[in-house]
Amino acid sequence: MTVISDFRTPPTTRADSEPKSPKSGQTSGHISEIHGLRGIALALVVAFHLFGNGRVSGGIDVFLVISGFLATRSLVGKAERGQVKLGEHYGRTFARLAAPALIVLAATAVLMVVFIPQTLWTQTTREIIASATYLLNWELISSQLSYGAAGPSSTPVQHFWSLAVQGQFFLVWPLVVVGLAFVLRVARGRLGLARVLFVLTAAAFAVSFFYAIKVSGSDQAAAYFNSFTRFWEIGAAALTALALRRVSLPERIKPYAAWTGLALVGSCGFVMDGADHFPGPLALWPVTGALLVMAGSTPSTRGPRRLLEARPLRFVADISYELYLWHWPLLIAWLYYAGDERLTLASAAGVLVVSTLLAWATNRLVTRQVQTYVIRPGGPRALVATLAALVVAVGAGWGGLVAIDRSEDRAIAAAARLATADPYTTECLGAASLAASSAGDVCRNPELRGELIPAVAVIGEDDDNRSQCWSFEERPVRFSACPNGAVEGYEKRLLMIGDSHAVAPVGALDLIGKQRNWRIDVAARAACHWNARPLGRNVADNRPACAEWNRQLEAYLRAPEQQDLDAIIVTHSARKTTQPLGGETPYESTVNGLVEAWSHRPSTDVPVIALVDNPMFEPDNAAYLRTTLGCIQRHSPETAGEACGRPRADVLVKDPHRDAVARDPNAHLVDMTDLFCEDRVCPAVIGNVIVYRDGNHITSRYARTLAPYLGQELAEIIG
Repeated sequence: MTVISDFRTPPTTRADSEPKSPKSGQTSGHISEIHGLRGIALALVVAFHLFGNGRVSGGIDVFLVISGFLATRSLVGKAERGQVKLGEHYGRTFARLAAPALIVLAATAVLMVVFIPQTLWTQTTREIIASATYLLNWELISSQLSYGAAGPSSTPVQHFWSLAVQGQFFLVWPLVVVGLAFVLRVARGRLGLARVLFVLTAAAFAVSFFYAIKVSGSDQAAAYFNSFTRFWEIGAAALTALALRRVSLPERIKPYAAWTGLALVGSCGFVMDGADHFPGPLALWPVTGALLVMAGSTPSTRGPRRLLEARPLRFVADISYELYLWHWPLLIAWLYYAGDERLTLASAAGVLVVSTLLAWATNRLVTRQVQTYVIRPGGPRALVATLAALVVAVGAGWGGLVAIDRSEDRAIAAAARLATADPYTTECLGAASLAASSAGDVCRNPELRGELIPAVAVIGEDDDNRSQCWSFEERPVRFSACPNGAVEGYEKRLLMIGDSHAVAPVGALDLIGKQRNWRIDVAARAACHWNARPLGRNVADNRPACAEWNRQLEAYLRAPEQQDLDAIIVTHSARKTTQPLGGETPYESTVNGLVEAWSHRPSTDVPVIALVDNPMFEPDNAAYLRTTLGCIQRHSPETAGEACGRPRADVLVKDPHRDAVARDPNAHLVDMTDLFCEDRVCPAVIGNVIVYRDGNHITSRYARTLAPYLGQELAEIIG
């Protein structure tokens, strides 16, 4: 998902949900439609998360509308009468919010330790702290996360972003209303609080709406979480609440308005995925729907009140806040445990049942008890209790961060002892273990027992690549190459060309060069490789830059200082293909483009050595963290290889270099697949070394253990 999620407002007391009549300012009755609307919105959120691959239904937008509507109606009426006591108001509001939220956050911390890879512990703990303090939306923006379907990129508390937006509103809005009321009383003018607040809110609504359009166009993920881009939805509800104090829809129209609004709310998620559009103008769909339901409130049997007061819907509405809190971390924990990208129908139903039971228990045992013994007595008790609970929660979170840092430091220190071990002399380390096994030997090295290299906590940093080795995403394109091995006085000079798969083994090339007195330069471009054909559709946005890099590469090869090359090594991700011409497949186009590009080398006497691409476990890093790395963390270094490995047939990709080599008289193939895979399985850990750092790039530690074998293959070709 971003998560890329939909979220909900807290339950309200009857006092908070009683609007005033337009003229008298007296209570006009409980709007039962709001409670039912809350239940429908929550049902949509959970249903789409669990059964709809995480589509954003618009339920969150409905929650924001409900919050703005109820808070404004309640606060304005009390402020006009001078009855707002900010301490009690904040205590009542945030005690009701914080109690179940902190319970769920504590449970999420436990789920994190049990199911989530250690590489994500620090970020997840930071998000737990931000959730407790209603700052998660800003933490997510600063972390550059996106909101979407529950999946690899989702974190277990990501759904708290909407609670953060609402919490910030609940914190600021009372100050605005009470402060404005105070100013108007001091000024002793004729303008009423509601009228002035309406004008100011309308201005803020307009600014927020156009700001949302602007930010959505440039950074949709940031716009989705931003409190300022979201305010217009809350502001629209506040404007409606203020307007309904003076005017209302004709009674004969109300039932049709309410049913229309309900249809808009219910249909939104089926028509569009809000993650791609909200809070832009299309968010008017669920926002307008929610406002029509509230404006159309009527006891008439022609309206939807009977439906919205149905017992099952009331039950969902009663536990909606708690259900919203529980369902997401349980969903994410299950995905990590099962290693799946999406829930199956059975697992989704299981998460729903468990979430509902926990929500009901939390509502009965926590929310209601807080309401009875903390909020209802009044006074400062609720505020003091809430602040104390938040201080304890934040303190525990920071303590957890310190503990995580220390744990990671210990794991890093343990792995560092062998991280620089010489692959030429250390028995059974990495590829040496699989090579011995393939030869029928039993490989044992007591010094490796229980060791895992690199440490899981820092696997993403296990990369020998240097910025001067490749062109990344700079504009304009700048070709660069870095020397490895024996930079001066070398006997042979080689050049490695490719994409990120060519820079992953830089450490191995450096070892080979030093051991054999060779210089091996590396020149690479992200998501690009040496090919005469333009890139295919899957990387079309990189096509002009890749073409320019290829032009600079060939100019580099024609330069006089490159005339002493003894060989050109090529490799790239086998998943990346080029744009086919008429009658070609993408694979055939890639092969033809490779052969044509190689024909442009300075001399056909210089051999081209093509490395078959390594197996690939996952298409992206997030999926690898959730599946393979999570599995490695749950097993010992000796058992993780097989337990977390993948079938050979599933991870090997047909490599175009095989066919391209057959068409060039001086091209050679180096296939090291047997140092990644056994007959049927490709292990995730080989010889106590984690093979992949992100699902498709090998770790620098494993690459180094390949040096003796890769060096031998190269030597047999170039002499």
